[in-house]
Amino acid sequence: MKEELLTIFNHYEPKAQRNKLCEEFRELQDELHEIYDNDKLSDNLVSEIADNFVLMLQFAYDNEITLEEIEKEMEQKIERQLKRIENEKN
Repeated sequence: MKEELLTIFNHYEPKAQRNKLCEEFRELQDELHEIYDNDKLSDNLVSEIADNFVLMLQFAYDNEITLEEIEKEMEQKIERQLKRIENEKN
């Protein structure tokens, strides 16, 4: 998948993909507003999340960031937040 994502990224160039990512962020935001503001499930939520992941991975790979690095960072952030939640309970 990495090579395919980099092929797409390089074909459209970083500036265009940055603009596309911003567009996809807005579309995901709109879907989330629809769900949580109107109590209406969205058929497009999975698609919008996938669009964002695809573009974010393009930028990660272009900057030589691996999935393992991302997962490690995510685990650290999750652990930190869980500690904050635990401290709020005390």
